[in-house]
Amino acid sequence: MVRPKLEDVVSCLTLPSLPDVAAEIIELASDPNVSMKKIAQCVQKDQALAGKLLKTVNSSYYGLAVPCGSIERAVAFLGLNTVKSLVLGFSLVDVTRLSGAGGFDLMAHWRRAIVGGVSSRHVAVLTRSADPDLAFMAALFQDIGALACFVALKDRYSTTIEGRDHADWTTAEWCSLGFTHAEVGAELARKWKLPEAIRVAVLHHHAPDRAEAEYQRLVRVVALGSLVCSVLTQESPIPPVQQIQKLSRLWFQKDAPNCIQLIEQAATDAKQIAKIFSQDIGQLYNPGELMALAQEKGLEHQFEVQRETESLRKEASTDPLTGLANRRTFDDALDRAFADYVRGDGPLAVIFCDADRFKSINDNQGHAAGDAVLIQLARRLKATIGSTGLVARYGGEEIAIVLPNTGTDRAAALGEQIREAIAREPIDLAGIDCPADLLTVTISVGVAATDAEVHGHYDTAEKLLHDADIGVYKAKRAGRNRVIVHTRHTQREATSAEPTQTTTRTVRVLLVEDDPLAAMLIITLLRRHKDVEIQCIESGNHALTEIGKMDAGETTPADVFLAELNLPGTGGYELLRTVRGSNKLRDKTFIVLSGGEEAGAKAECLRIGASGFVPKQEFIIDIGKWVGMIIGGESKAA
Repeated sequence: MVRPKLEDVVSCLTLPSLPDVAAEIIELASDPNVSMKKIAQCVQKDQALAGKLLKTVNSSYYGLAVPCGSIERAVAFLGLNTVKSLVLGFSLVDVTRLSGAGGFDLMAHWRRAIVGGVSSRHVAVLTRSADPDLAFMAALFQDIGALACFVALKDRYSTTIEGRDHADWTTAEWCSLGFTHAEVGAELARKWKLPEAIRVAVLHHHAPDRAEAEYQRLVRVVALGSLVCSVLTQESPIPPVQQIQKLSRLWFQKDAPNCIQLIEQAATDAKQIAKIFSQDIGQLYNPGELMALAQEKGLEHQFEVQRETESLRKEASTDPLTGLANRRTFDDALDRAFADYVRGDGPLAVIFCDADRFKSINDNQGHAAGDAVLIQLARRLKATIGSTGLVARYGGEEIAIVLPNTGTDRAAALGEQIREAIAREPIDLAGIDCPADLLTVTISVGVAATDAEVHGHYDTAEKLLHDADIGVYKAKRAGRNRVIVHTRHTQREATSAEPTQTTTRTVRVLLVEDDPLAAMLIITLLRRHKDVEIQCIESGNHALTEIGKMDAGETTPADVFLAELNLPGTGGYELLRTVRGSNKLRDKTFIVLSGGEEAGAKAECLRIGASGFVPKQEFIIDIGKWVGMIIGGESKAA
């Protein structure tokens, strides 16, 4: 059988076009400065349309205390978008009436359009994610393509969709016709010069996540409204109810509408709008019976919402791997504790912990072992701290602790207790598929507190946190597995069981280089120096994403950035600006690698804040010259 063509359906001579007045109002409405008087004059060209608008504005749906007697007043009261949606709705009624669609289920069509329209309008209002009237219009027009297909193809189309749920139409249409009613409807919207947002909503109302980002929220609103229609018309409404709950939480998170209230409001308003449009939409499911059925089947919506809310609250505040508080919760707790300190409620301390040589655990034992180590570290630290403070996973293998009403001596003692709690007993990996059954792990600990002997007081929580972080780095340099108390201009080491063996620390290097040969040479040369970890990224865009994760605390920050100046996507200039603009990364070493002698590039990079600007060949040939800066970050290089 020869397949029909989409363009033949759209240009079918028996399919009526949009009325002239409706087309003119759409044209006028595209001008944001159009006057309501001009819109009213256009409406009055069609007396039947004007009468419908007056009847609508004086209906119980709007509940005016004083009846409206003129079109100009009605237009002013309703507003431009509402007038446009009603005009298009009334025009759509006329189109379907004149379409010659005998045998097409117009009742089901209008039930889906009207219930979907009022539901979409409510979703748009509740979620504040789309213009309510635009959502109403888009839902009214969502299935106009099905009507066009029937008018043009008659029995061929009837056979295609017969006995199928509306949600399955597009699959059947594609298999039988090679196009869908959504594509036909979108072409009609283009032909009738409807707003682009309506065309996109019609095209994607069965697959909202495929819509362009600009219109995706509107299309999701329309899709959710269509599901409400399924609830109110199917014999088994429970699956669509569950789908509404799932999608509304997925798409709109905390703004997700209450499912049952949405259904109840849609059932009430759909009956009133159907009267305004003089359409029979048949019997709708009784929302009260729906609630009884939902309870009978164990949905109990309110309890589910409460459980989901609690789960989301816990998920939002907890690190999923370790069960500790997450970075956001830590930041909030630190801010509150610092505010208490400022008010005079007592000293405040912060402890920072970093697992020693954690990368080697992942490299030698596997990431499952690394995760197991983090879980055990979290348990021991939490058991040691108890209710004294909040223990949080700060990022990667870093764990941070905020200790309200705790001074330097007490914080240092706690730091030593948690260091000893980790070091005294190996981590049990017997249940993990890895080479070792037991693994000895140590941590380096930094402590900072507000009651230390400092020149002036801490004026921000960030400075206190920064000092604890410095303590960790100094503990690493001093040989790891020790506690360093670091505050403004002071430092001392807490009692540690392990003697100092080395003064080096692991330096993390992020290399951004799109030349594979140059990258390989730099990595090979740098790896000759122990205690250097290198992450290589080939694209500036990917590097920008990684820097964002470091800044957000999702990954451990690099100590040194080596970046090619000219990169695909985001260039070296922008990466340098991003790092220097970050509170967490601004003090890190950033060396710009130049592929050539770009005029003015060196001066510009040093002006932005580069630690050095080095021709790439010079860097590779004499990398030893730059190792001091990379490992220690002692000085700026010109």
